[in-house]
Amino acid sequence: MTSDPVGSGVDETRGLRRIAAGSMVGLAAGIVGLALPIGLFLLATYSPGTVLLSGPTLIEAAALLALAGTLLFALSLSLYRIGFWALQSYDRGFWSASVLCLLGTIGAVLIAVPIALAFLSSDAISNCIKGAPTHALTCLGSAAPLAASWAIVAFWLVWFGGLGVVVGIILAGRRYSQGWFYGSATLYALLLLGFVGPILGLLFPIGALTYPLILTPILILIAPAATIHGCRIALKDR
Repeated sequence: MTSDPVGSGVDETRGLRRIAAGSMVGLAAGIVGLALPIGLFLLATYSPGTVLLSGPTLIEAAALLALAGTLLFALSLSLYRIGFWALQSYDRGFWSASVLCLLGTIGAVLIAVPIALAFLSSDAISNCIKGAPTHALTCLGSAAPLAASWAIVAFWLVWFGGLGVVVGIILAGRRYSQGWFYGSATLYALLLLGFVGPILGLLFPIGALTYPLILTPILILIAPAATIHGCRIALKDR
């Protein structure tokens, strides 16, 4: 751990615990809002009959899961923001990470609107997708153009919130000389890169998104787990 003029105290312990809590909630958000909807789409596409849901019903189920995951992710970013803010007296860089997480929280709340419209437009989106889950965002733009424009702004705000998590965890790794933090930051960065394609899919038809979709649930499980473990070690070594 690096030295600091203020000294370790209650704020530092609270900061690490909030970061760990944010990772736990983020893990739940990723499973509910991304892993499960993506899994449903991939199973329905490549293993018909495995999932009982189909067509508009599948879109509605995915939209409800995505909405629940979005609300959980907003809570996760709020916890990260509080955790990074508690550590900003030790490293001013945590301030920028906290601000980015605030932007992401706003984006996560805003993204609930296009998700709700996707639920209401389930018939049109289902007909548009026609067995190609990677076209989901493009189909949302066709069914509800205003929702797609709103979603672009909201997605980028969420993306910058994720960038704030990466920055904050890297700073935590530097402060506590903790390799687990660096590892989790790398995984989160890969996850952010994987999101660029779907976000651009709102603007341009991109077909080769299947592999990023498959990789996303894996990163969602591993990255928060590494952060939680890093926080536990950092708290133990204080």
